[in-house]
Amino acid sequence: MIKKLKKRLTLIFVCSIMSIFTLVFCLFITENIKSEKEEEMNYFGRMATYLVLQLENSSDLNLDLEVAEQFYDFLLRLAKPDNTTLYISPSTSDTDIDTILTAFEEERQNVLTAYSTSSTNIQSSLSGTHTFSTPDNRSFYGIVAEIIAKDGEYVQLYIIKEATTSTVLLKNHLAFYITTWLIVFVLILFLARLLISTATKPTESALQSQKEFIASASHELKSPLAVILSSAECIGSDETLSTENKQHTEIIDSECMRMSKLVQDLLLLSSADANTWTLNTSDIDVDTLLINIYEKYEPICSQKTLFFKLGTNDELYPHLKGDLDRIHQILSIFIDNAITYSFPKSEISLDATTAKNMMIFSVTDHGMGIKDKDKPFIYDRFFCADKSRTHKEHYGLGLSIAKELVEMHKGTIELADTPGGGCTFKISLPL
Repeated sequence: MIKKLKKRLTLIFVCSIMSIFTLVFCLFITENIKSEKEEEMNYFGRMATYLVLQLENSSDLNLDLEVAEQFYDFLLRLAKPDNTTLYISPSTSDTDIDTILTAFEEERQNVLTAYSTSSTNIQSSLSGTHTFSTPDNRSFYGIVAEIIAKDGEYVQLYIIKEATTSTVLLKNHLAFYITTWLIVFVLILFLARLLISTATKPTESALQSQKEFIASASHELKSPLAVILSSAECIGSDETLSTENKQHTEIIDSECMRMSKLVQDLLLLSSADANTWTLNTSDIDVDTLLINIYEKYEPICSQKTLFFKLGTNDELYPHLKGDLDRIHQILSIFIDNAITYSFPKSEISLDATTAKNMMIFSVTDHGMGIKDKDKPFIYDRFFCADKSRTHKEHYGLGLSIAKELVEMHKGTIELADTPGGGCTFKISLPL
């Protein structure tokens, strides 16, 4: 119980903190990518400026432009004021220089139009770096510089460079981001376990003391109960005993049996809590198991005017890997509950099917059923939907024991409403 609580609290704590951290971390990554893009654009502007200064003192513009293409990875166009091209970078299979220049000119014209119709000073945009995209969604930086060459000729230089995409920038630091996230996750997980372990330690200690007390008390109660039961049997066997006293001894015998069942259940749960419950695993003949259960409960059902039906299968069931006594106990718990809460002259059925390497047992009754508000709590210890305790033979431990045993077999339990009233329990156990 405490282990499950600690796991849930740890999960909630880690998920909450990591969700907040992940959100902040994503914002940090976004801002970092934005900063890297700005730095890249500034670097492009500095390199372009350096290139312009170099070309103004150049004796061979074409040669210097070719060198700049290779060294800076620039796309270049040198043109006269009348737009006559003096030099242009060659197009490649993935780079159409004409398309890029056209997109660049469209961006420049948009900026010029905005400048002419706005009172805002955007001179820096006109004289600085432009960011634009081509029809195939590739991003570029572009600058137009005016150069007066050594010979006094006035020319325009278009300098263009492809911008690094956000995806590439992210990949460049992906290992760092993942490592950082994992380190924080491990630290948060460690911190969560430490804090929750410290917070639940008093509760865990109290529960442990409670478990030890229940186990000790249950063991101590076994002997007195056995003595009382045997003494009641001896008294009841006296033929001279009056009818009234015989009734009293029968009550003593009945109540001792109830108490003995309670003690046995408490000992079972104490063993489960202490992880001392073991399974004697073997290959179980399901057909024989079902027949034995039917022979045990059919007379009981007949006595209580109930009809016990055993589902049949034309073919033999495959062998089930598990503890025969424990599985018999599981089914007995559900059938006992069905007998207790079924209406007179109604039917109780036990069926078995196989599906996806699972053996599925179904116990169906047509009784009062279980209210929706009670369903989440039916496996809690000492929970009893019958608040009036009309059925005193049940202490609210049977389903808890069944759930523990099913989980020990790596199985599951499902509860469904029976059409027409009642409930159906499906117990799935791996073959």
